[in-house]
Amino acid sequence: MSDTNLSFDELMDLPLVDSSPLKEPSRANSPLPGLTIPDLPESPSPFPGNVVPARRKRPAEDMSQFAAEVARAHKLPKAEHDELATYSKMCRVEQSITIMGHILALKRQQNLIMPADAAWVVPKRLHNKINEHAAILIADSSIPAYRNDTIGPSKLLTDMVLANPDWGFGLHLKLEKDAMDTLSSEVSSVLTAKRNIVKTVIISSLGSSPPDGSEQRTGALDIVELSHLIISKLKVRIKVDIRLCGRIAILRKLISERNDNTYWGAVDKKLANVRKKHQDPVKQSKWIKQHMLDPDLALYKHVELNDLATGPSVPVVPVAGPSRLPDASDDE
Repeated sequence: MSDTNLSFDELMDLPLVDSSPLKEPSRANSPLPGLTIPDLPESPSPFPGNVVPARRKRPAEDMSQFAAEVARAHKLPKAEHDELATYSKMCRVEQSITIMGHILALKRQQNLIMPADAAWVVPKRLHNKINEHAAILIADSSIPAYRNDTIGPSKLLTDMVLANPDWGFGLHLKLEKDAMDTLSSEVSSVLTAKRNIVKTVIISSLGSSPPDGSEQRTGALDIVELSHLIISKLKVRIKVDIRLCGRIAILRKLISERNDNTYWGAVDKKLANVRKKHQDPVKQSKWIKQHMLDPDLALYKHVELNDLATGPSVPVVPVAGPSRLPDASDDE
């Protein structure tokens, strides 16, 4: 009888096989005699060995109702309400990218509205100090020039500001180009305004052409009246003396010859020539009286000058910073 045609009794006499799940029966030693279980090829995995199948994405929670509540709370218009509803349906990555896009757009708009570095602004106290001392310098008869950047009031006034940090220009600002440029612009602007005051007052003092047979102009101010009017318009308190009258006589003489934008340059050149030819202060004063002051008295209006002081016109308001303004005879 073949092994495959065993009777029931013979099958019962066969030895029992260990059915413990911890042991896997060997395919080579089949529990049934003559019955061989062939080795089946392993079915190929749908994924490579180093790839873990992705989990199914959980559907995003619907936040459209909450978005509608927020839109109502902030009273958003319909367009913004719709935009918020769209945003609520995005995944977190999409929301992050959207927010970053808005941030970059806002940053670009901010750069267009505001400069990268805020410019330094002249404090009010400093502006008042510059305005006050600019008037004093322009009215002082000892300044060697009016427009020259090396020896003129621009450098003198800037030195005053730097020597008095309590005015509002701190010592640390000397190293900041923006602050120094702003200070230079402020000083230049204020001095220009003061020079324009002087020029306007002198023009108004010229009067009318002299009538036939007369050498003196009509309706003109005498040199003392003109001096008082100038210091009044500049709002400074200085003494009117011979030296100040002589300086203003020079200014009036040149303005009658060159009333244009080259006027102050011509004044600086004239003052430099006087200093060069007459380095002695006494001779310089005599020359100014003979060639400028006396002709002014004859052409415009005569006035006695004997009662005026002969010393320099020292400002009554003390000037901080440099202790003394340079004398006209000290500079070339």
